[in-house]
Amino acid sequence: MNIVQLKKLSYDEVAKCNRCGFCLPNCPVYKVEKKESASPRGRNAITRAVIEGKLPLSGDTEQSIFSCLGCGACTQVCLSGVVTKDLIFRDRECQVAGDLYPKIADRVAKFLESEHNISDDDNEERGEWQELIKGLPDQAFEKKHADVIFFVGCVASFFPMAQKIPANMARIMQKGGVDFAILGGEEWCCGFPLIGAGMPDKVRSLMDHNLEKIRDVGAKAIVFTCPSCFHTWKNLYQPDVELYHASQMLDRMIKDGRITLKGINATVTYHDPCDLGRNSGVFEEPREVLKAIPGIRLVELANNRQLSVCCGGGGNVEMVNPDLSARVAQMKLDEIAETGADTVVSACQQCLRTVATRARRQKMNLNVKDLTEMVVEAMN
Repeated sequence: MNIVQLKKLSYDEVAKCNRCGFCLPNCPVYKVEKKESASPRGRNAITRAVIEGKLPLSGDTEQSIFSCLGCGACTQVCLSGVVTKDLIFRDRECQVAGDLYPKIADRVAKFLESEHNISDDDNEERGEWQELIKGLPDQAFEKKHADVIFFVGCVASFFPMAQKIPANMARIMQKGGVDFAILGGEEWCCGFPLIGAGMPDKVRSLMDHNLEKIRDVGAKAIVFTCPSCFHTWKNLYQPDVELYHASQMLDRMIKDGRITLKGINATVTYHDPCDLGRNSGVFEEPREVLKAIPGIRLVELANNRQLSVCCGGGGNVEMVNPDLSARVAQMKLDEIAETGADTVVSACQQCLRTVATRARRQKMNLNVKDLTEMVVEAMN
């Protein structure tokens, strides 16, 4: 798609914005920045002005367009139904075409081209998280054929804080008798970071490779612990196999009696990840899993489900503006504290990293756990 087509597509969408302002109190970036250019309404105005030739692409437009978390909260309350998130991602394509974008994105693009992961690690080390469960009986996850592929994702594969997530999911699936395999070094990034960076043209090679590997294994389904991988496969790849987020598989396994859960004494609140809840429509399965654990007292955040507040780790903002990401994370922590819960649970490795890191730096007495961790604790 060329720039003229992008602008036409965006103009048809942005023209629906009537500048009512209902988006303002729901945009986490606007709530911490307190300036119009940081609001969905303001970004829409910038987009329209650029398309109409009233405003040139510049460093100012770059700052506004690349500070969006892509969380989609604005669209949930938009009376006109403007999908600002999609507009922003197309705007980023235009900024990239005009060479006005955060150049740190080039590093990530280079990493994905050379090593096929976001951290520039040797991709053959994607399975090193298995060291956390070394000695588990019948551990042979890199199989040639399986019914289910467990697509782990970059963050959980390479970031130590998140590596317990795939380890826990593997434990659960093995306990529940799931015939699954991982791709190991043959798994490549899903491409979501490139979409957020305004470089979707670079995703095709990653997609083609991953789809080929799924066909080679002959899997009937793919399960993801990463909501962004799940969202990308569901909306961009659209393969001819079933796609499940881990919370959906866990809910089904519990209800089918394939795993048994013991009690945990804890007051828990659940944070809806943007790409799992609002952007993919998965709200109830994670809650059903938590409710199935005896002793859990589930209290809801003031803003939950469609109105959940982003953790601050979305839209590549953590990479481009870590201070802004931290301020949004602090706002999330303040909301969590108001529930009185001793534990916050999410179902996203990025949410886990963002919230846990901020809580540790603030010396906050809060347990931050992934849903898979809660299930493993209850299994044991």
